[in-house]
Amino acid sequence: MTVAIYIRVSTLDQAREGYSLAAQEKTLTDWCDRWEHTVYKVYADEGISGKDISHRPAIKSMLEDAKNHKFNAILIWALSRFTRSVADLYSTWDMLNKHKVALISATESFDTSTPTGRAMMGMLGIFAQMEREITGERVSLAIQERVRQGKRTCNYALGYDPVGKDDLKVNDREAETVKLIYDKYCAYQCLLAVSDCLNALGYKGKNNKNFTAEGVKKILSNPLYIGYYRYKGELYAGNHDPIIDRITWDKVQRILKKNAKGKNRIR
Repeated sequence: MTVAIYIRVSTLDQAREGYSLAAQEKTLTDWCDRWEHTVYKVYADEGISGKDISHRPAIKSMLEDAKNHKFNAILIWALSRFTRSVADLYSTWDMLNKHKVALISATESFDTSTPTGRAMMGMLGIFAQMEREITGERVSLAIQERVRQGKRTCNYALGYDPVGKDDLKVNDREAETVKLIYDKYCAYQCLLAVSDCLNALGYKGKNNKNFTAEGVKKILSNPLYIGYYRYKGELYAGNHDPIIDRITWDKVQRILKKNAKGKNRIR
């Protein structure tokens, strides 16, 4: 057969022995050599979650090639590398089946060219999704516990620099920019006017980029600047120093709310 090899790692997987892209590729190319199959192409998604397919460029390219009959089978290291969504698994399998492309796992006992293999694929897909959901719940609980303790939940925010793994300290130069943004919005009451003003004066964002209206809105809406973290709609007191006083924050929120309704916007 002519075989397409698909490999993927998420950020977490990269730290696990045997999950690296190089390790997966070697295992799969050795498998093809052993069975005397021809490798059409190796498709690799690096640092991308298996939650869905729509955000992975390599797998989307591979599926397009499958529709064009470039190969007879897709070889994966494990089903969890292909997808952790049962819905994606079955919709993708329907497409592959229509174009007579088999899905083969090198480390699991299924081959979709057989009825038993298709049944095994379905069961493995359910367990892969369950593992993803359990992992998501654990991560969510871990983040929630961090914010309850006032620990840092972000790495980059204009006005602050990270300290260790838990804290933030005020960056005095950037903090002045944040204060200017709040002052100008109170004066102009227009996001675009504020971003244009900052850019005209030569101010830059955290990544040395120009300001946009949307970027200004995110800064004005971030409770980080009054000493809080927001998580799942709830506010938690942080251990860091605020940059903006509560009176200015409340005033800005009232203006944002009013402008969201399209009333009395000052250009």
